[in-house]
Amino acid sequence: MASQIFSRLINNQLFTKLTWLRFIGFEFWMVGFTPFFIGFVVASNKLYDFNLFYGFLIMAILTSSTFVLNHIYDLELDRKNPRKEFSLLVRGTISTKQAWVLFWFLQVTCIILSSTLGDDFLLCIIGLTIISFVYNIPPFRFKTRPGLDLASNGLSLGFLIPLSAWAIYQPIMEFPKLYFFSIFCYLLALYCPTMAVDVEFDRKFGIQTFATRIGAANTMKISWIFTILGVFTLLFSGFFEIFPWNYKLLVWTGWLLVLEIIVHYVYLPINSRPSYHTVAKGSIILATFEATATLLFLIIFLDLLPIG
Repeated sequence: MASQIFSRLINNQLFTKLTWLRFIGFEFWMVGFTPFFIGFVVASNKLYDFNLFYGFLIMAILTSSTFVLNHIYDLELDRKNPRKEFSLLVRGTISTKQAWVLFWFLQVTCIILSSTLGDDFLLCIIGLTIISFVYNIPPFRFKTRPGLDLASNGLSLGFLIPLSAWAIYQPIMEFPKLYFFSIFCYLLALYCPTMAVDVEFDRKFGIQTFATRIGAANTMKISWIFTILGVFTLLFSGFFEIFPWNYKLLVWTGWLLVLEIIVHYVYLPINSRPSYHTVAKGSIILATFEATATLLFLIIFLDLLPIG
């Protein structure tokens, strides 16, 4: 009996911790870490240093504050969505007032830490904060405005996050525009399926999104087009040796880029509305493949492999 009670207590404590982590978007921290890491390596010519991990901390706090804000303004909808039953607000674990206290604590901490990495870095973080506000808060509420929902995510994840890492080491106006554009495309390619999977729920409750406007299958097609556009941007940059790409990088990693198009087509089908399982599995496979290709690119870029 005692062992069963102890086991139940441990399981409840573990569940509570996992629920808190999901509430602050722990599983999505890597979404911000990846573009930040890319911008860091290209700007610093290093694989890591203190600023990388310090930047990761800031990105984690910023992501968490954004998720808390999202939970606050989506509370009524989340109560109707079975996939959001983990929300501490839905479960009544914390009140809306407590959620606001948590949000402002995270947000202020993020701004204070960001101010230590220079004005340009801070400017990028302020930009990300503004997007977070207009994305979630009425009357703007970009997440319910078709096109603006897509643009908000692309601008934040695909542009301002890698730009913030770049700004730590290099002048902000000298960022490699084509390379960052490819990151923008790749992240939108991964974001589109997350909208497609919620089309039925969003339509049922009158939520307007890019996916509800053009349909789930068309959103999946747009996702694939973004991957193709990202791939051809990098191939173009490699062929014409537009920084940070060069011909050596094109020869050694270009074939992986072409395979990305095929992997996307196979694991994120473009001709029908996807299930949650399909999107989760396909996104993990595609993101892992792209991360591997990117890591190889960065290792060659830093001359860490003895190749000609």
